[in-house]
Amino acid sequence: MTAALNRLPLLDREQVVRVALRLLDEAGLDGLTLRRLAAELDVKAPALYWHFTNKQDLLDHMAHVMTEPWMRAVAVTTAGQGWEDWLAEVARTYRALLLSHRDGARLAASTRPLPGSLPLLDGCIAAFQQATGCGPGQALQCLTTLIAFVRGFVLDEEAERHRVQEQPGPRTRQGSKRTVPRGGQPVPHLDAAMHETGSPNGEGTFEYGLHLILDGIGGTLRRHTTPRNDAQATSGIHKAAV
Repeated sequence: MTAALNRLPLLDREQVVRVALRLLDEAGLDGLTLRRLAAELDVKAPALYWHFTNKQDLLDHMAHVMTEPWMRAVAVTTAGQGWEDWLAEVARTYRALLLSHRDGARLAASTRPLPGSLPLLDGCIAAFQQATGCGPGQALQCLTTLIAFVRGFVLDEEAERHRVQEQPGPRTRQGSKRTVPRGGQPVPHLDAAMHETGSPNGEGTFEYGLHLILDGIGGTLRRHTTPRNDAQATSGIHKAAV
């Protein structure tokens, strides 16, 4: 214990979070324990409580570190883009971020923003308002809807990846069309749909869902934008459509 305490000044919160994210990629969310993290840092588990009140506090900080660069980028990428192109980029980069870490979507879904994340969220709302001319409440609802779709989609992708890893037998090539276990029952419409679109967890389905949401946001903006900002919003929608 004395040796561990002697090492405490060398152990900072940033270092702990960085190692925790590495362990997340190695062991997944279920395998990330405070005991394992402490062993990796060569300290006793109680030493971690100098920096985090509990495991949930650690997870909240991990999610903040994971998403902070993305949120900063979101707020400054509207220049020269229509709102629709900007939101599509927001969604695609968020998906890429979540997929870049094992159980990244589970981590994001199981945590709450830290106080340090709130100014970043505020900047995202401001950027959306500037791009569309809508009010702050509508901007928050649109962004929340988009983020919830991306996070849910990646959760399904993660679950499918886990299922494939756990199933015995040969695996299909990445990107190949997914087959459906039929159990002896004919499913001609499902077969036709899978042949046409590929995996329901694939790139095509993500893009289809993304554009459904963007179309819905566009319709909402046209119906509910205040008269003062009608010209600005209409201009943004027109630029995104051409």
